[in-house]
Amino acid sequence: MRKYLSLLKYEMKTIVKDPMNLFVLIYPVFILFITGYLLPMILARTTTPDSNAAMITLLLSFVIALALGGYMGGVLLGFSLLENRDEKTLLNIAVSPVTVSGYTIFKIIYSYIIGVLGNMVMFGGLILFAKDQYVVTIYNAEIGLLDNFEFWHVILFSMVSALFVPTVALILPLIAKNKIEGFATMKLGGFIVMLPTLALLDVFLDWKQYFLGIVPAFWPLKAILNIALSSTNAANLGFWGYMLIGTIVQLTLSILCFRLFIKKMDLK
Repeated sequence: MRKYLSLLKYEMKTIVKDPMNLFVLIYPVFILFITGYLLPMILARTTTPDSNAAMITLLLSFVIALALGGYMGGVLLGFSLLENRDEKTLLNIAVSPVTVSGYTIFKIIYSYIIGVLGNMVMFGGLILFAKDQYVVTIYNAEIGLLDNFEFWHVILFSMVSALFVPTVALILPLIAKNKIEGFATMKLGGFIVMLPTLALLDVFLDWKQYFLGIVPAFWPLKAILNIALSSTNAANLGFWGYMLIGTIVQLTLSILCFRLFIKKMDLK
């Protein structure tokens, strides 16, 4: 246990020294400021509350903020693993009492916790500080996007959504040869992760929504979106159904990526 506490101190010092990693750490607060304060203020000055522009902008900002939460936690870990590989840290660990598998799992756990906390800051922060700002008019009905959530929704979503962290993190060093390629992969992955925003389109309100399930982030996000919009579409699963599938899909992908990572590193 003591060796992992020492590793944690080392990891935290390493993270805060890298501007990219530091940005990822403060990303949830940054996004909360934009989506909870700056964006509503701009919309209040440029649109009316019942305008289509205001509705679309608020919906998109809400979905994108939640979709990117787990992804950014994965990026933090992914770049850390790339750095470990480039600096041959993994080779040194392979001959130490801490195995590469144990070290990687250790990094996944603390990155997962960071991902959970980041989601809670963004989602919970919006509910605490911007609930009255996230009111849209759809089909002549006024809907408060954040009115139907309780604290346990925030916790559960944060935990399930953050399960995406290991998949993102382990794919980066599997694909990218260095940090430059990692950055390019990160940008491409960001577009893919935002595919669940298509669930807002009418064409994806019925059974065709499940085509978007190819992106793991879709499942917990769709559960939250249904509550936010008070959706009663017959094609929808229940809240727990989306969360259960999201958990299974993301854990399966995480285990697969972990095995591929260890195999590629040719270490144990």
